[in-house]
Formats: sequence, structure tokens, C-alpha cells
Amino acid sequence: MNYEESIAYIHGKSGMGKKVGLQNMEILLSRLGNPHKSLVCLHVAGTNGKGSTCAYLASVLQQGGAKVGLYTSPYLMRYNERIEVNGVPIPDETLADITTKVKQQADEMEATGEGNPTVFELGTAVMFLYFAQEQVDFAVIEVGMGGRFDPTNVLSPTVCAIARIGLDHTKVLGDTPEKIAFEKAGIIKENVPVVLQKQGESIGRVIAEAAAQKHAKLLDLNTIPVEITNETARGTTFMCDLPHFGRQEYTINLCGAYQVDNALTALGALALLPEHLRPDVATVQAGLAATKWPGRLEWFDNLLLDGAHNPQGAATVADYVRKHLVGKRIVLLTGMMHDKDVSGVTALLAPLAQEIFTVQPEHFPRALTGAQLANIYRAQTSVPIHPVEETQDALQYATQAAGKDGIVLICGSLYLVGEVRLIRILTKGA
Repeated sequence: MNYEESIAYIHGKSGMGKKVGLQNMEILLSRLGNPHKSLVCLHVAGTNGKGSTCAYLASVLQQGGAKVGLYTSPYLMRYNERIEVNGVPIPDETLADITTKVKQQADEMEATGEGNPTVFELGTAVMFLYFAQEQVDFAVIEVGMGGRFDPTNVLSPTVCAIARIGLDHTKVLGDTPEKIAFEKAGIIKENVPVVLQKQGESIGRVIAEAAAQKHAKLLDLNTIPVEITNETARGTTFMCDLPHFGRQEYTINLCGAYQVDNALTALGALALLPEHLRPDVATVQAGLAATKWPGRLEWFDNLLLDGAHNPQGAATVADYVRKHLVGKRIVLLTGMMHDKDVSGVTALLAPLAQEIFTVQPEHFPRALTGAQLANIYRAQTSVPIHPVEETQDALQYATQAAGKDGIVLICGSLYLVGEVRLIRILTKGA
């Protein structure tokens, strides 16, 4: 298969495979020579912040001279972004070659009745094979959904991290934070240290119990005081005292105070690495400062993009806007998937905006139409609301409505953020 055929094959499997715990992954990877068993992995789960945590980890490890594989989802503009080595997405030709190998084994599995891998299982197999082929020093791997039965959970990590837990994918993972925490805790392995981002007490108990059952050392970041020494709209400097690193000051250049928690989670994971793998303090400080993570409170001139698609994420956006954009005219450009907590998100975003434009991201089948989302917002606010058919048109109208001194806030879906980023890059060369 060529690149286009490979992408069509992967996307074409959406909704067609049948997931049976981790069985598909184990069989598929066995057929491929178990590439995951050769990797030194850092495994990161969570509802919000796990992607940013992975980005911090990869940046620090790369800063130390390591060859680092990074696996995240979803992508913003191209599928290749999900699978990177030292910040470079997997090349088209390589993706095609590896996908062809994975397809051959997946087809044989289906033909022999061994299983029918899902779209995420296929992508995860491609990732493992690529990282093994590239002989990466570290593989930083983000859980897709949940943890216990996520396809990535076949790996044997050196350290685990669990970022912020909230209500998302409730039909699959459970309808309470504690049930979801149980699924996330499924990544904890026997005698493998785990760091837990600051959480509510009930979530902490679930994780602590799971860690104890696995004899896994737990670093609960609720026990680590953090002092914010400087915060601006474009970054934060903070002080903390962690095992092995001691009391140090760190600067991050990702926007939003919540990024301190994500950076602290990455720091905790790095502190738990074996001594021969652990970077020194200077490397950690430089790597955190150099971290970039597109689509999360990301600025393009007067456009502010964030992939927030659940109430927890929307709340962090709202906090940022109220803290740093006081007095600015805010025009919201938004789209959402219908299977998210739409009312919860819209209730948080609606009060921020003086005008709202709604659109269906990429005309994605799971997405609400612009008109459907507009009707939901009309129940939340009396500001002008405009459903628009095409994202490019909506971006143009929203930019005009914001004016020279206003801000266009784009959020509600990472798919929408990806669309806008691509439009912005193609039209402005940014």
C-alpha cells in the first residue's frame, strides 16, 4: 500500500473491528515479533493533561540527548503526528510500509478467526513496530482511552503516570470519577512506580489501593507543595521540592496555570526513573522550558486555540480567559461531538463570549451540526449566535466580529482546532 491507501485502510476500520480486552493486541504483536518488548516505556493515562504530560516528558528526555518516541492521540492535522521520533512525525513512506505489514497480519487474524483488530489497535501496532525499528531510547506513550483495556496497556513500563481524572467516555469507562479512576489505574504494573497528579481524595484512594495491590511505589503529588513565582498569559515559573531533584525552580512556556500540574506530573515521573535513566536537573529545566504542545491554549496572533471538549477542560479555558483576557472582546468559534457532555461544556464557555459562531468540525459524523450546537447555546446565553456550514467561513466571520483588538477563542473539539490550525498555516504561513 502507498501512504494514501494506508491512511484509508486505517480510517476505514473505524467501527469495524471487535475489541476483546487486550487479546487482539497480544496476538497481533506476537505475529509482528513483539516489538513492544524491546522498548523502555513511560506510560501516561488520564482524562485531561495526559498529552501535555507526555510532551513534557519527551522534551526533557530529548533534551538529554536521547532518541525519543512519542505516541499521542488524536492528531490535529495529519495522522502521522500521532507517531513521532524526536519531534518528527513518522514519514509517509515508512507509515505505508509498516501499515502494510500490520494489515497482512490483521487480515490473517481475521481469516483464521483469531480476532479483528480495531482502528486504534492497528495504529498502536504501527507505533510499536516503528519505535522498535528506530531503536528509540525511550517511548513515551499516551493511553488512548481508559487504561485497563486500552491497546497500549500490553507494554511493560519503566514508570507510569496518571494525569487529571474527570468524567469523559462515561458510557465505556463508568459514570463516576471513582469508576473511571479504576480503569485508569489499570496501567499500574507490579513493582513499577507510579506518579499521580493532584486529584480529589476519593480518586486518590482508588489509585493508592491499586498501587498497593501491585506493590508499586506511589508518588502522590497532593503531598508536594508548589509555589508559583511568576505567571503570565504566556507561561509560568514555579518552585517545588521533589525526590532526587530537590527544591528547584522551573519555567514552562505552555499557557495556563493548569499546565503547572501537568509539568509537575512529568517531573514526578522523571524523578521515579531508575538512576541510570534519570536526567539531571539542568536537563529537566531546559526540557520543560522548551516543551511545545499544539492546540492547547495555543496562540496564533489574536486566535486562541484549545482542544477542550469536556467540562474539566472547558473550566481550565474559562479560568485562563477570566485571569488573562479581562476586558477583551471574546468571540467564540466552536464545534463539538454529540457524544460529549455538550451541555456541561457550553454552560462554561457561553459566559465568556460576546458573540458565538458554531460549526460542524470536518463534517465529522459524530459531530453536532452548527445549527444543532447553536440551539444548545441559545439556551445558555442571549449573545448573537451564528451557525455556519464551513469552518473556513466561520473563522473569517469570527475574526471580523472580533475586530483588531478582540480575541477569537476556538475550542470544543480537537478536530476543530486541527482544522483551524491547518487553515491558519496555509493562509498565513505561520
